[in-house]
Amino acid sequence: MDLLSALLLRLDFSADTFFEGAFCGSNHFPAQAGTGHLHLVRQGPATFIHADGTRLLADAPSLVFYPRPLAHGLDTGGGTARLLCATVRLAGGDDAVIDSLPPWLHIPLAQLPAMAGVLELLFDEAQHGGLGRKLVLDRLCDVLIVQLLRHALASGLISAPRLFGLADAALAKALAAMHEHPGRHWTVASLATLCGMSRSRFARQFHAVLGCPPAAYLTGQRMLRAQALLRQGRLVQDVALEVGYGSQPAFTRAFRASLGQSPRDWLAQADRAGSPPSSAGGG
Repeated sequence: MDLLSALLLRLDFSADTFFEGAFCGSNHFPAQAGTGHLHLVRQGPATFIHADGTRLLADAPSLVFYPRPLAHGLDTGGGTARLLCATVRLAGGDDAVIDSLPPWLHIPLAQLPAMAGVLELLFDEAQHGGLGRKLVLDRLCDVLIVQLLRHALASGLISAPRLFGLADAALAKALAAMHEHPGRHWTVASLATLCGMSRSRFARQFHAVLGCPPAAYLTGQRMLRAQALLRQGRLVQDVALEVGYGSQPAFTRAFRASLGQSPRDWLAQADRAGSPPSSAGGG
């Protein structure tokens, strides 16, 4: 079995369509534990609004996927959008895998030619389906999510080493520990102990599976957490301490080495772009 299949089986996900048709106005989708959302915008525009103020405009046929719980609003700006919406149940509850996914993916359908067949079936079923229509729509959305994740991995929208590293049972505890507590003083020895491995064997296997040393991966996780905290309005000196650096200058040097900008310059650029933070290296 390939690694993506193994991970999705661990998540035990399933789509549950709840709306298909023309929509005018606004709606709010609360964050619910173990639940994501899939929105297929057949005709826009539709704007998705997040609690941190970021806005995502889907003005062309697009897929918008929230792979983990995230409260968001939807607004058509006085116009009418054609939508298909589904909740995505994550029955497996593998938090490390879920947390390794981005908060959302927004991909225009024009960039997804491999999905044309599934989309054609889905649109036809939505318009002309008979008995069993909802079940067919749910299953086609399941297929769509698998293809979407496949595309995101192939195009670098999701970090394949980070995600697939979680599929390695021998390394999973160390990866989960770094994801959950990136600010701790992890060493190769302490991580190896978590996995019940010798230091040398752990280092070799980690590099073979993830393509980088444990220290580089940990730095990547610290930068990802730092980006999220900065977007929440936290002070740079407080972020530095929370992600494991003894001083603001040490954190700034590490941040600049990973992302090519100081924390303040990165935050200003991210705010102007109104998009999710870019990924740091090693993760």
